[in-house]
Amino acid sequence: MLRRFEMYSVAGGDRDPKVRRLAEAFSTCGQFIPEVLHSAVGWNLSPAPLQLVWEHAYASPEAYRRYMVHPFHAAVLDRYLLADSPERVVTDNDLGAGLVGYSCDGPTFVLACGVRRLVLLQVDRAASEAEVGRAAEVLESVPRATPAMALSVVGANTMGRAWFDGVTPMPGSARWSHVWEQGFESLDALRSYLVSDTDVASAERENFSNWRGGLVTGSVSVHYQMLVSDRPR
Repeated sequence: MLRRFEMYSVAGGDRDPKVRRLAEAFSTCGQFIPEVLHSAVGWNLSPAPLQLVWEHAYASPEAYRRYMVHPFHAAVLDRYLLADSPERVVTDNDLGAGLVGYSCDGPTFVLACGVRRLVLLQVDRAASEAEVGRAAEVLESVPRATPAMALSVVGANTMGRAWFDGVTPMPGSARWSHVWEQGFESLDALRSYLVSDTDVASAERENFSNWRGGLVTGSVSVHYQMLVSDRPR
């Protein structure tokens, strides 16, 4: 399964009619493109320079490719997204997080409602696969240490080409190697985790400085209240 997030800064804010139409197009996409699973939208509540988040999944790479060439994508979504479209509402930012995602064996990320939080990580390229794997196990075990976090999933960012092909990122552009997806029942639960005395929460508050020998060289987080539109199929 492919898990995918699109995150945008937008012109005009969430009250702009065209921005609202884009959010509606995202939220109803699964009704027109059956390959789109586990779809939900949300408005960013974090300080990150983004406004709109669309989370979804695909059963396989083949399903993803069918989505990309579907008429709804070209006729509806692209009119608000493409740079040469007069109806474009998304804007540029230097976060480098417009599209992130990872592969997983199944929908371990499912959260019926609540608050989703994404922590995007830059992992030291010199780190071994074993080191990264052990760190991911630690992050995924956080819900066992604090009941405030309902779920935790970590995956290599398969949308981050710079992580895999050795391409140097553009100046001012961040490239995130891994996605840490978290789920909470409420904003209060998220706040409870963030101030907890767990080792990982403490490391987050220090931007992972020296965590596991400096494995993580940078991070940014985004969180939002989920507005579920398409029920998982």
